[in-house]
Amino acid sequence: MGILTILANGADPGHKKGAGVNNKKDPVETKLHTAVCAGQVTLAAAQRAIVTDWTTALTTLHLS
Repeated sequence: MGILTILANGADPGHKKGAGVNNKKDPVETKLHTAVCAGQVTLAAAQRAIVTDWTTALTTLHLS
């Protein structure tokens, strides 16, 4: 998926359905997507955090 699932609505063509996490960033993207939809963080803040450093995005936004 793209930076956030919100931004890219296409599936990874190389990922097999039911094969689990496609890459280590997927759970971070999912949690950010959920937080944005729940109004916990703004889309801009989520985008900024994941672009800056996806490995610390959840901590930066106090979501982990």
